[in-house]
Amino acid sequence: MPDVPEGLLPGGRARAWTAAPPAYVALDADGTLLAGTPLPSPRVLAALRDLVADGAVVGVATGRLTPAVAPLIAAAGLPGPHVAHNGGAVVAADGTVLTAWALTDDEVTALLALGRGRDDLLVEIYAADAYRVGRVDDRSRLHTTLLGVAPAGTIAAPSDLGAPAVKAVVLAFSSAAERDAVALAHELGLAPGPASAPSVPDVRFVNITHGATDKGGGIAAAAAAIDVPAERIAFVGDETNDLPAMARVGTAIAMGDASEEVRAAAHLVAPTFAEDGAATALDAIRTLRRGAA
Repeated sequence: MPDVPEGLLPGGRARAWTAAPPAYVALDADGTLLAGTPLPSPRVLAALRDLVADGAVVGVATGRLTPAVAPLIAAAGLPGPHVAHNGGAVVAADGTVLTAWALTDDEVTALLALGRGRDDLLVEIYAADAYRVGRVDDRSRLHTTLLGVAPAGTIAAPSDLGAPAVKAVVLAFSSAAERDAVALAHELGLAPGPASAPSVPDVRFVNITHGATDKGGGIAAAAAAIDVPAERIAFVGDETNDLPAMARVGTAIAMGDASEEVRAAAHLVAPTFAEDGAATALDAIRTLRRGAA
């Protein structure tokens, strides 16, 4: 096994790590770079800028829509491509959608039906750059604040969205709601990606995308668009929905406060979010790129 970079620890898959110099770096947003603010800490922001200046192709890989991470992308000068909607779309730096996997009208209808008559969950349906909510609910305001993007209105039928749907998000306010959302996604042949956000601790977010993709699939498509092989992709994340990404990249780094399951899926483990673990991970990636691990 190659030497572990300074500041990191071995993850559960450390012995499978080959330390190929990363050419494309994909980064989770919530819980990795951000926690309820539009920009990361000064140390993390500086590490992002240093990595870009070093020549790395860096993109965000998030469950959010790209307008919700636009301040981060602009402040750090991230060139992309970016993975949005938990893998539902790959977006260029100028906002052009390079690849997208659309949900069918029948799938959207079934997902909307899940939210009717239930107080323990709320369904949001996303186009590439906008979204609508199944109903107005005061509990979703924290999510709106987190995203920094307000919904375009409510949605009762797929045609209300006015564009192809690339993702649904179920805001689950109970464990039963999360289980039901995941079960429905599987029943429909879709890909569920449960996650949480540090600034909204009482809600679980179940990202639901086309069955052919997830965050790992989106990152693979983004890397293919710039001719980067899987072994030269690095990814940093912290949540359950990051597991497919960690399985498909050459260097998978988990945040120190990630669950045991996520740390077991990673090659390396960074310090916690509170310790600016992402900055340590980004510095380590720069070291790997220079062949001095």
